[in-house]
Amino acid sequence: MKQLKSKLKDGMGIFAESHKVYKKLQKHLDKQPVGFPATASGVERRLLRDAFTVDEAAIALEMNYKFQSFEQLFDKIKDKELPEDRLQSMLDNMESHGAIFVKIVGGKKQYALHPFAVGIFEMKVPTMNAGYYMDTRKYMYQSFAMEFLSTALPQMRVIPVEKSVTPALNIATYDEIRELVLQNDGHIALAECVCRKGRDAIGRPCKETDRREVCIGFGDFADMYTRNGFGKPIEKKEAFDILAQNEKEGLVLMPSNSQESMFVCSCCACCCGCLELVSLLAKPAEFVKNNYHAVLDAEKCGGCGICGKKCKTKAITMQTVEDSKKVNAISIDLNRCIGCGVCVASCKSGALTLAKKRIQTAPPKDMDTLYEEIMKQKKGKIQRALHTGQKVIGL
Repeated sequence: MKQLKSKLKDGMGIFAESHKVYKKLQKHLDKQPVGFPATASGVERRLLRDAFTVDEAAIALEMNYKFQSFEQLFDKIKDKELPEDRLQSMLDNMESHGAIFVKIVGGKKQYALHPFAVGIFEMKVPTMNAGYYMDTRKYMYQSFAMEFLSTALPQMRVIPVEKSVTPALNIATYDEIRELVLQNDGHIALAECVCRKGRDAIGRPCKETDRREVCIGFGDFADMYTRNGFGKPIEKKEAFDILAQNEKEGLVLMPSNSQESMFVCSCCACCCGCLELVSLLAKPAEFVKNNYHAVLDAEKCGGCGICGKKCKTKAITMQTVEDSKKVNAISIDLNRCIGCGVCVASCKSGALTLAKKRIQTAPPKDMDTLYEEIMKQKKGKIQRALHTGQKVIGL
């Protein structure tokens, strides 16, 4: 009996020890620019156990959103008596399944924590399954949505699809998809959409496209994708072809909120977690960073109704014409229009165009600057809740 009690005590001790480490890591991640708040259900700890072993979680506690060299990290953990080769092996393993972000500077790797989203979740492409996807959705609605929506600057923005852009707009390079591809020539990777893979896993496939390889990484994102098999390298011509098909299918282009974009997602209303959250807000246009909005000339409307079906945020008010199969667009709610240009690209009558917003905003130079800005303006828990609540009801 004593032996049995000893084994039970040892087993429970292992559980308690691991629980303590993951709880510490959750609190540590929550202090980063885009936090990782706790839930009553504890689903966030399941997500952490999937990303980090207990030993890796202890190493992650010595990291933050700022990049560090191997030497800097090793210097921090000297008291743990961990050999250099063991630390390197752990860092390599964390990189290989996307638990941390790694970039190469001067031929040497540098390491940093990245958010759950955009970050850990997006790196789950190769291993996405129904259980993980449902845990993610549970976490999103129980806690993470408030964190995602309450940052001072959003992590993602919207740029117009190419067909909606006219020379008269005099569009900035960071708002033009062709320029984002050209400035990253040689560092482009194609990846499957993790959101659509998750929907496939639960038997609810995308309603807007049958393709899964629609998301593109640039620069350090592209390099990490290709190093670890999250995606594959492609040339700029293939990138242009994929983006043209995405545009044809009415997908919304959402790059990272930086002038030196690290990725561009091609999003739909039925799968994309970001668009799903934004569409729940009373005024999506206030959350999504963009510089344009749609303009409607109702007299030119041909009554096909396509624009209303294509709009992801229900910004276009449609009206059925009596004794006719026509569905006319009669107005655009600028509080809901996110300036994606999808409606403009689908309008054959020329009734829809894009216009610049009165106030133009430039995104931060790069992702490092973006996270620094978010960190500087990070709100407390109560402030975040108030901010998110106001966005939901439109105050």
